[in-house]
Amino acid sequence: MRKARFSNGVRGKGFAAALVLSLCAVGLSTYAAYSGASRSISSAQDDTRDDGVFIFTEPAATVNAERYDILKEPDAQIADETTAAAVPADITADGTETGLFFKSPKTMPIADAKVINPYSGGELVKSETLGVWKTHDGADLAAPVGTAVSSMMNGTVSEVKKDPLWGVCVIIDHGDNVIGHYCNLDENVRVKAGQKVAMGEIIGQVGNSADAECKLEPHLHFGVTVGGAWTDPIKYVES
Repeated sequence: MRKARFSNGVRGKGFAAALVLSLCAVGLSTYAAYSGASRSISSAQDDTRDDGVFIFTEPAATVNAERYDILKEPDAQIADETTAAAVPADITADGTETGLFFKSPKTMPIADAKVINPYSGGELVKSETLGVWKTHDGADLAAPVGTAVSSMMNGTVSEVKKDPLWGVCVIIDHGDNVIGHYCNLDENVRVKAGQKVAMGEIIGQVGNSADAECKLEPHLHFGVTVGGAWTDPIKYVES
C-alpha cells in the first residue's frame, strides 16, 4: 500500500514538472519570435557593415525636409511690386523728393524774345565776334538796349560783376543747385549781392557790354547751370 502511494506521488510531481517545462518552452518560443521580428524591422532601416560603418537608410518621405528650389512666395512678390508702384518716381525710398527745381514756377527773363544764338549743347560753333570755334553755353535773347530783364525764378543774388568777355553780369542762386547767369546787361543794375529776388522781378536792363558778342544785335546772354553743368536755358524755363 505504501509503495502504491509513493508511485502515485512520483507520477504527480513528474506531471507538474513537465507542465512547468512546457510553459517555459512556450514563453521562450514567443520571446524568440518577437525578437526576431524586431531585428527584422530594424534591419530594414539600419544596417551595419562588417567593417563597423553605420549606414542609415533614409525614409521614403521626410515631413519637415527643407527645400532650396522653391520660388519666392507669389503674395510676397506682389506686395513688393505694389509697394514700388505706390512710390512716385520723383520720391526716393527714404522719402526725399528729387527734381523739384523742374517743378518750380519759372518765367523767361524777357517775354517773347527771339533767340538769335541758341545753346550749343557742348558742340563747337563759330563765334561771329571772335571768329573762333567754341561752345555757346547760353542762349542770346534779342531785345533793344534798355529792355527790362527779370529773374526767371525766386532766388538770391550771389554776385554782380563785370566780366572781360560777357560784360555786366548778375548771377542768381535759385536753389536746388540751379544758378542763373544774366549777362550783357547795362551798367544800371537794380540788385546787389545778397539780395533776395522774386520770380519776374526786374534785375537790370539789356545793354551792349559783352565784348565776346558785340557784333550781334543787342541781346541778353542768358545761361543756366544745374549742379554745376550748363543746360539749355530755354528748355529749362519751359520744362
